[in-house]
Amino acid sequence: MLVNHERRLLTKAAQAMDGHISIKREMDRAWPGDHSRLTSLESRGDLVWVGERAGPHLGGTFATWQITDAGLSRLEQLSA
Repeated sequence: MLVNHERRLLTKAAQAMDGHISIKREMDRAWPGDHSRLTSLESRGDLVWVGERAGPHLGGTFATWQITDAGLSRLEQLSA
């Protein structure tokens, strides 16, 4: 089964109370695959960069984006 990552990530952000989606940097300082997908959605205007922050655990850094009105519209199109 093919996964529509665009719809999956936008849905996750849309369902969050604050409209945010975050991913954690790996211990070796590499980002997981979703990082490039999220930056792609950001470049299209579906998400806006919120920032990077240290997590509650040692070595935990999170990157956070927020869904935009354009992202919500795009999700509607993908879900139709």
